[in-house]
Amino acid sequence: MNPAELFAANLPLVDRVIAGVCRRAGVRAADAEDFASTARIALMENDYAILRTYEGRSSLGTFLTIVVQRLLSRERSRIWGRWHSSAEAERLGAAGVLLEQLLVRDGRSLEEAIPFVRAIDPSLDRRSVQDLAARLPERAARPRLVPLPDEVDVASPEGADARASDAESRRISARAAAVVRETLESLALEDRMLIRFRFGAELSIADASRLLGVPQRPLYRRIEALLTMLREALERAGVGAMEVSDLISATAADGIDFGLHGKSDDARHSNEVREGRT
Repeated sequence: MNPAELFAANLPLVDRVIAGVCRRAGVRAADAEDFASTARIALMENDYAILRTYEGRSSLGTFLTIVVQRLLSRERSRIWGRWHSSAEAERLGAAGVLLEQLLVRDGRSLEEAIPFVRAIDPSLDRRSVQDLAARLPERAARPRLVPLPDEVDVASPEGADARASDAESRRISARAAAVVRETLESLALEDRMLIRFRFGAELSIADASRLLGVPQRPLYRRIEALLTMLREALERAGVGAMEVSDLISATAADGIDFGLHGKSDDARHSNEVREGRT
């Protein structure tokens, strides 16, 4: 199957991946539609040059998710400019840099950021992280796209169908979240932290590599293997063969707990793993 045929045959998957990436990034409504058009064009540009690089070593859905995430990052950099940590955050070290990224770049609350900061430096308690935040310079928060109010008429048949579909989606997602949490707990500590850094904190592979103190290049295959394991666990539990990253993208923002924020013990042991390696 040539790249053009591959694109045409998998257009529903392409659209589902784009929608999942947009939901996780908070891109909604007209902005999501605009980016979807941009992403489709990018996949078709130069005689489907991006798809020509697909070698089948991972599922097409995983490949497309990584590609679309990079396209969105590139588009945001074009519109907003590339993110740079402040000099003060750099002086505060890895914990300060990560805290500033989470608070300013990603728009997370301090409560959301604390577990991730403590994961890379368990010597910091809640008050210490708050003190770090107070030392960071005032910076204008990056613009964040927010969803518009839902305009579906709840009294209409379409509204009832939408509510029923949403309820079913949340039921499936809640069951999937339980499977993901159970599977994560069975993983080795470093694999567990890798998944949580990548999908809980939405860190880049490079950042996850630095925080875990391991080489970056093998992490791509390692994440693919872990996602395959999670996907197989979901399929055994009767959850459809949806890409794990897409499933988490679509539902984690709705308050469903996939166990991606970790525990204090994980943070402590993660630090021990790095110290033992060094």
